[in-house]
Amino acid sequence: MRTVILGDVHLGSPLCRTAQLSAMLDEVHFDRLILNGDIFDDLNFRRLKERHWAVLDRIRKLADKKEVVWICGNHDGSQAAMRRLLGVEVVMDYSFKFKGEKVLVVHGHEFDKFHHATRGLSKLRNVFYGFALWFDVPRKTAIQWAQRSSAIFMRAAKRVKEKAVLKAKAKGARYAVVGHTHHREVDEVDGVLFLNPSSWLTSQPAYVLFDDSKPVPEMIVLGRKPRRPLGESVKLRVKITGRNVSRRIR
Repeated sequence: MRTVILGDVHLGSPLCRTAQLSAMLDEVHFDRLILNGDIFDDLNFRRLKERHWAVLDRIRKLADKKEVVWICGNHDGSQAAMRRLLGVEVVMDYSFKFKGEKVLVVHGHEFDKFHHATRGLSKLRNVFYGFALWFDVPRKTAIQWAQRSSAIFMRAAKRVKEKAVLKAKAKGARYAVVGHTHHREVDEVDGVLFLNPSSWLTSQPAYVLFDDSKPVPEMIVLGRKPRRPLGESVKLRVKITGRNVSRRIR
């Protein structure tokens, strides 16, 4: 069983890496696809270009042959609306087993006080996109630096991580895969391996792979302009030995 988890695609944003996402969906073998929230940038579908609709069409076709699960994010619509739009299972969180251990997948906005406090304030939402939507591309270096340096952002990102780990422990999960913060991270916390692949707005988007034929999960990071086959893209392998986590780039 091979499970791919990706989130924070933000279809409708001009910065969405649709070409890389489409290539990944076409070329990577998997049995289950989990869309971990914020697949849409907002519910103004007039912002969707042809390339964005093409991604949705790929997901619809995949759902006819594979298991596809959509987890609601703060930018997505209601569960019922998303289910009608794509005809896939839509939930608030999702769990499955890997090597006999539970994996919890949750978007993470439920843990974000800043997001809830500013919900409905359109001006703040446009500035912060919830609380942490930074544009990790070269021409946005100044914005990236300012937002990553924000004390509000760092506190919120830390809270999301801590609350996700607590929820995973309460549910008896060994792994917690989270999105929302757009902050790529792999960390071992109190016996829970925390993974956040960041967003598909970044110059190097990523996804998490749980492959039952391999001993540990992987964070697969795609290059900015991959010229090699997708299978040769940069990979970040997470190795677990007890409670120690090591990382290597190959």
